Order: sequence, then C-alpha cells, then structure tokens
Amino acid sequence: MKKIVFFFSVAVVALSLTSCMLIRDNMPPVITNFTTSSTLLSRTNISFSADVIDTGSGLSKVVFEIDGSPLPTSQKGTSLYVANWYGVYGSHKVVVLAEDRAGNLSEKKDSFFVADSTPPIVEVSLPKTVAVGVRFPITVKAYDLQSGVKSVSVTIDGEKVPLISNNIDWIFTNVGTHKISVTAVNGRGLVTTRTFEINSINARKVPPYVQFVKWPGVVKSGKNATFTVYAYSPNGIGKVYLSFDKSKRISLPNANNVYNFVIKIPNVSNGVYQATCTVVDGVGIKKTIHESIVALSKDSTVDVMVPKFSAKSVIVKIPFFAGTLSTSVRISALVDGIPVSVGGSFPKMFAVAQLKPGEHTLGIALNGKVFKTVNFSSKITPVKVVRVSKTSTEITIEFSNRVEIYANPVFVLSTGGTSTVLIDKKDVVVNGKKVSFPLSMLPASCVIRTTGLRDLYGRVIKISFDIPTSVNK
Repeated sequence: MKKIVFFFSVAVVALSLTSCMLIRDNMPPVITNFTTSSTLLSRTNISFSADVIDTGSGLSKVVFEIDGSPLPTSQKGTSLYVANWYGVYGSHKVVVLAEDRAGNLSEKKDSFFVADSTPPIVEVSLPKTVAVGVRFPITVKAYDLQSGVKSVSVTIDGEKVPLISNNIDWIFTNVGTHKISVTAVNGRGLVTTRTFEINSINARKVPPYVQFVKWPGVVKSGKNATFTVYAYSPNGIGKVYLSFDKSKRISLPNANNVYNFVIKIPNVSNGVYQATCTVVDGVGIKKTIHESIVALSKDSTVDVMVPKFSAKSVIVKIPFFAGTLSTSVRISALVDGIPVSVGGSFPKMFAVAQLKPGEHTLGIALNGKVFKTVNFSSKITPVKVVRVSKTSTEITIEFSNRVEIYANPVFVLSTGGTSTVLIDKKDVVVNGKKVSFPLSMLPASCVIRTTGLRDLYGRVIKISFDIPTSVNK
C-alpha cells in the first residue's frame, strides 16, 4: 500500500512539472500596423502608432523611441499604442519596443526624414533717419540652421543692390522716404521678406546715430578682438568709446564715420559680457548701444551658457549661448532626453520645445555629446480668451494658447432665455490660437460657452463670456 501511494505521488509531481513546462511563455509580443505621420515637418507634431498584443504572459512594457530616446507612450483601446514628437529637422529613426512579462522582446523600426517647415530668419541693422548726402551702413544677417540659407537679396527703392560680407554702404541724394527690402530663401525654398523704411532729411535735423557693423560673437581671454562701429551726428563727433569689461578704447572723429577698435580681452571667466559703445557728439549729446559677447577664459575652449528664462506656454523658446572658437561644432538640444529643434545665429541660440506642465531638464549637446544640463519648471496657465473681434462676415475668438476641436458642438450660444444656437465643427475654422465662425450665426446679444475645444494637452476648455460686451470695437 505504501509503495502504491509513493508511486502515485511521484506521478502527480511529474505531471505537474510537465504542465508547468508546457505553459511557459516563449512567444514574443506581436506588433502590427506600425505607422508614422504622413506629414513630416520640423516644429510640428509627428505621431507614431502600432497595435501590440501578447496572448501569453501579457505585456509589461510598450515604448516608442526616437533616435534612441524614449517617448511618452500611451495606450488607446485594447491594443493601440501611440506617441507624439515635436519634429526636428533631419534624418531620424523610430523604434517601437514591446516586452511581455516573461521577458520576451519584439521591435519594429522605421527611418524617415523631417523637412524644414520654418523660413529663414532675417535681421537688419540700419538707421531710421539719415542725412542727405551722408554715407551710412546697412547690416544684413540671414540664417537658417535647418536647411540653410540659399540666397539673400536686397532692393532699395525697388532696385537690386549687391550685398557683400553682410554689409551695404549707401547714400541718399534726395529728401524723402525710402524702402529697403531684404529677401532670404532657404534650402527648402521657404522665403522671408522684411521691408524697412528710412527717412532721408536735411542734415541739421538728423539725431545722433551709432551702430555695430562688425563684431566677434566669441572672444578669448588675453587675445585681441576687433569691433567696427558706425557713428554720425550733424553736430560732429566728439569722441567714441568702446568698452569690454575693464578694457576701454577711445577714438577721435574721422571723415567716414567708421571706427575700428582693437581691444585685448582681459582675463575673465567664461560668461556672457556686454560690449558697450558710447558716442559723444560735438555738443555733448550721448548715444550708447550694447552687444552681447561670449567670452572664454584662457584655459577654456568651449562652454555653454543658459540665462534665466520662463516656460509659461505650450511651445517655448529656450535661449542659450554656445561659446566655441571652432565653426565646425555641431550643436543640438534635448528636453527630458528627447531631441528638440535648435535655432538662432551662433553664438546666440535657442531650443524650441513643446512642454507639459512640470519639471524638465534641458541638455545642450556638442557634436552629439551632452555638454551642459539645466533643470527648469514649466508652469502653463489655463487657456483664457484674449480677445474677441468681428468683421463683416465672421467672428474670431483668440485664446491664450493653441486649441483644437475634439467634440460637437464647439460652442453653445445662449440668448438669456431658453433659446440656444449650436455651433458645430463644420462651421468653425481653427488657426492656432484663433477660432472663427460665421457672424450670421451670432444672435444680437448672447453668452458664448465653449463645449468642444481643448488645449494641446487634452485639457477641456470651459469658458463663458458675453457678446457683444467682450467684442473689441
């Protein structure tokens, strides 16, 4: 009897072990319908999605990664997983990784190119008023860190003029208002045109004017740096002073109103300093201008400086200075480890990020390696109505942040009694922060209530306001 019981127990244990071995999960999760947004543009939302299932031990993790950096990933429904990324110009790789509770892994990859969506930036320095018969400079800077600047052209009073080394020396021979237009085209064909007006008047009525024409963006302790300044006054120039930290130079007047200063940079620590130029004209009138310069110490060859900034909106520009004497350094940025766009003109740069409220970390990378990190907070206030305006055909409501439609009706208009008007999305046009609908749908006097709008974080906007008292006349 004892032998029979013993053999029966052994058999039960053996069957149990065999059963455990049979149900062990060796199958990885299944990833299907892996897609990337059809529109791939920088500084716009790019979405990734995939269906992921695991019929064995169940999923423990699903995450999308962009260039090796994990993106916030969320589940919608039973098997759909999604992530969004604020696009950065250039070539990228996205991977969706899935792991089950047994440790089995699956992944799918995709490569894509994000095109430039922003036109070049154009900066122009020139006087608003000049003296007839007196030569003056026009300084032009055009830059595009994404697809690059393909061409820059300048017209003065409709005639094209050559641009050499970012500067034009010009002279007007008649009294009047003149138009200067600068057009820059980037590598993708996007165009920026800026138009300025200059008044040329009798010399005795012109106010004193001073302008930096050429200056170094980055300087080195113990080395010489050259600054070129233009200064003019109808009263004549008494003296022109240029100072940098403790170094100062003085120049007496010259005939062409252009002053070149060579300053030996004092021993300073890494940082952002002000180059200051002060002009004292012939009757003692002073005019002062400043320019931010990055300085490196004797022992330093590169540094990154991030000034204080506030992050109070969904899309934020984070300023920083990149101090390096090499022009071949590749500068990039990350927020919370995720690549973000970089813009600006060396050494004055900025990172562009789409933020959620909370704590974040900015990382500035040089040649692909993070050089400096800064922690900061994003405090995004609730969306508010900034203004309400109307034309002969439509009413436009401008909000403090960008909004999107998520449900019908978008607005409910109440006239004070039981009468209401529903504004559906088919009648609404959303353009960033502005939402418009036909004026013909607006009662003579009513209260507007938002019912189908949300911000970019998915927060439903619930605001009521009166019409016509809130309409800007």
